[in-house]
Amino acid sequence: MKELSRFLDHDDARLVTADDLVRWKEELLAKERAAKTIRDSKLAPVRAIFQWAVDNRKLDSNPAARINIDLKSRPSEKRRGYTDDEAKIILRAARTEKESHKRWVPWVCAYTGARIAEICQLRSEDIKQIDNIWCIAFAAEAGSLKNVNSERVVPVHPALVDEGFLRFAASARKGPLFPDLVPDRFGRPGGNGSKILARWIKSLGVVDKRLAPNHSWRHRIKTLGRRNGLAGDILDAMTGHGRKTVADTYGEFPPDAMLRELTKIPTLKLRD
Repeated sequence: MKELSRFLDHDDARLVTADDLVRWKEELLAKERAAKTIRDSKLAPVRAIFQWAVDNRKLDSNPAARINIDLKSRPSEKRRGYTDDEAKIILRAARTEKESHKRWVPWVCAYTGARIAEICQLRSEDIKQIDNIWCIAFAAEAGSLKNVNSERVVPVHPALVDEGFLRFAASARKGPLFPDLVPDRFGRPGGNGSKILARWIKSLGVVDKRLAPNHSWRHRIKTLGRRNGLAGDILDAMTGHGRKTVADTYGEFPPDAMLRELTKIPTLKLRD
């Protein structure tokens, strides 16, 4: 709503028209915001707030009621995951970085498929042993999560162990694992982290428009999971995706079972 107010140069809900919202949508598209982001993160919450005002007799009508956006994309615009060569460029570069979020967030992305915001808000205490297996716990206590399936535990892949991630986590003070990452104005480390890492990845020459600099790690882990025969329900559990069937909601996903599947994803060989 603050973003809409800045665009309109006023904050009077009674003055907002459907034409205003169409113009706002067009500006967001001109800034190359993803259509899904505009629909779900911009228009939908604005529509909901205006509808509350209508339901509570504060407005006569909802100007956002019929403002929507076409999510159809051309094949050339479809998001894809990083190739091995692209992943190597990023992970090699990360090895040379001094800032902890640039050094480690891409590596954790590469071997968990977790969302960038989830990783950026990790605390040192979220790296822990469960049933004698080192795991990364994505917990609501560390910060907001996308949905109920996002609260989960993912074992630490051997590639991360070999790279020294556990030593790094053990050396960190209690609290934010990446203290050099300044939270955004909403208090979320992932907000600034996403922008910083996106710019950094593009500076390495990885600039294909079909890539989402951070989200393409999630596409990659799904591809690798299919290629290497990971159990589909466990792959979904690791990435925090929703259960596909009622049967998938039964039982637990113990760390040893998840580690068994995760280690099917081979370590990417980097040449120094």
